[in-house]
Amino acid sequence: MKKVVLFDFHNTLATCDCWLELEIKMLPSLVLAKLAENSKIEGVTPAMLNEATRIFEAIRQEVRSSGVELSALQGTKQVLKQMGIYEPDAVLEQAIETLENACLFDVTMVEGADKALDRLRNAGCRLGIVSSAGYPPFVEMALEKMGLRAYFSEIVTSAGEGVYKSNPDIFRRAVRRLGFEPDEAVHIGDHAVYDVQTAKAAGLSAIWLVAHARQTVALHGQNWQTSTQAGAGADAVIESMDDLYNAIEGLG
Repeated sequence: MKKVVLFDFHNTLATCDCWLELEIKMLPSLVLAKLAENSKIEGVTPAMLNEATRIFEAIRQEVRSSGVELSALQGTKQVLKQMGIYEPDAVLEQAIETLENACLFDVTMVEGADKALDRLRNAGCRLGIVSSAGYPPFVEMALEKMGLRAYFSEIVTSAGEGVYKSNPDIFRRAVRRLGFEPDEAVHIGDHAVYDVQTAKAAGLSAIWLVAHARQTVALHGQNWQTSTQAGAGADAVIESMDDLYNAIEGLG
C-alpha cells in the first residue's frame, strides 16, 4: 500500500466548472468588467473584454508550456498591462476575490470522495492535494465547504509554488513535505497529461479518474483522443471514487 496519496482538486474531489473557466479563460475580462461596474475605469467595450480573454488564453498556454505558474493577480496584471491598463494591486485583488468567492456556490463534492478519503486515512495513508489553482484560497474554502479539509496534511498549489503541473517538481515537493519519497506515493486526478503523465515523470504512481475527465478536456479545449492516449500510461484507470481504495491497494 502506498504511504502517500495525492489528489488533484477540480473534477477529482470537487466539481466547479465556473471556477475552472474563470481560472483558465475568463478572469481578466471579468475583472475588467467588474472595474467598469464599480466605476474604477471607463470606456470598457465588448471588444476589450474579448481582447482580455484572448491575451489571457495565450498567457495560460505559455504557463503550460514553460511550467512556470502565475498567480491570479500576476496573470490579470499581465493582461491589463498589455492593454495599457494600470490599477493598484489592492483594487485588482478585491475584484479577483469577489469573482473567486462567487464560484463557491457551484462547488459540489465528487460522489464517494468523502468515503474514499476516510478509508485511506484509516489505513494510515498521508493525504495531500496538488492543484493547478491560480488562487489558492479557493481550494481551502471549497474543501471547508465540503467538509474535507481535515483529511489533508498538505495542500500544494501551482500559484503557491510558482510551478505549473506540467513540471514534475510540484509533485516531488508535495511528497517530500509529507516526509516520503516519490516512489512511495500515488497521485489521482482527471487530467491525463497533468495528473497522469507529469506525476509519472516525477516518480509517482498515477491513477486516472475518468468520471469527469471528458468535461475537463472540453473545458480546456483539448482533444479526447489525445487525452486517452496520455491516460493509457496510468498505473490504473478508475470510473469512480468507489474504485479508488482497491486500485491503490493493487499497486503494492
